Parts: sequence; structure tokens; C-alpha cells
Amino acid sequence: MALNLPEAALRKLCDFVDLLLKWNRVHNLTSVDDPRKILTHHLLDSLSIAPYVQPTTCIDVGSGAGFPGMVLAICYPAQHWTLVESRSKKAGFLRDAKAHLGVANLSVFDGRIEDYRATANFDTLTARAVTTIKSLLKVSEHLLNPRLRLIAMKGVFPGEEIAALTSHQAGLARVIPVTVPGLDASRHIVVMEGISG
Repeated sequence: MALNLPEAALRKLCDFVDLLLKWNRVHNLTSVDDPRKILTHHLLDSLSIAPYVQPTTCIDVGSGAGFPGMVLAICYPAQHWTLVESRSKKAGFLRDAKAHLGVANLSVFDGRIEDYRATANFDTLTARAVTTIKSLLKVSEHLLNPRLRLIAMKGVFPGEEIAALTSHQAGLARVIPVTVPGLDASRHIVVMEGISG
């Protein structure tokens, strides 16, 4: 993936997986419970968008068990990540992981994105398998700003989702195929900028 990650970050990722597996036995945070599949389906999948993230303030909508926001916060301590998760048990896990791993550049909002109020503009907004692009733009409308880069992580080419956008929105959408090592499945990201302009 041509990513130069410090050894400390890699150790933290391993500790994060251990913590995830521990919580998963009780709370069912993810259906993937094989460490090798967690590596490909979650960690490497999250890191596939790293080259497209604009520093330094980032928000992850519907973080779930921390993908991609927690992974990117661990690997890129110069970025500050806000993880938004409406399901309390998952938000609880994210807070525990933050404390347990000492991830200082991260905050967790336990609630819906519609209820989150930012004190400053974000540089990047990410969402992984949360909702359609049209719906994502609607629920995060209050966070959009001219310099924001929105990154929606998708599987197969999201042709129907692009077609459902207004012509202006569709014109701002770049669909980029991404490769995840060890994952034999189609992955695309939709990158949008200048949405509120």
C-alpha cells in the first residue's frame, strides 16, 4: 500500500485488534472475528483511503467499531479525528479503546450526526458503509464547507447512488477504485469537494 507507518502505530493496531476481539465476544461489534480477516476487511480497508484524507481535522460518520476513523487516528497522530457513533455500545467501545490505547488525537460523539454541532470546520469527512451518498450529504449538511473533502467508502461501483444525486452534486463526485491487499472484493471511494460552494 506504500504507506510508511511507524512501529508504534503498528503495535497500537495490534492492541486495538486484541481489544476489539475481547469486546466482540460480549457485544458483537463486528461479524468479522478472525484476526486475519480483521486485518484485510477492516484495518487495510480503512488504510486504503489514507492518501485521500486532508489534514488536520477529520470526522468519521457512523464509526461503528472504529473503521476507518480509529485506525487512521492511530496511524496518523497529527490528524485529529472525531468519531460519531449513535449506538451506545459501539461508542462505549470507542471511548474504551481511546483510553486503553492512549489515542490522544481522537474524540467520540455518542449520538446521531444530525445532532452533532461542530465548533470549527472539518477538512475531511469519512463514511464507511453507512448510507447512500445522497443521504450522507443530507444528514451532514450542517458540516459541509467549501474546503471539506467528503470520502464515502463503497464496494462495487456506486452507479445508482451517483445517478440519484443532483447534477451539481454528481459533477463534484470522483469515483476512485482502491485496492486492498488480501481482499478479493471490489472497493471504490467517492470523493467530493466544494460541496457547499
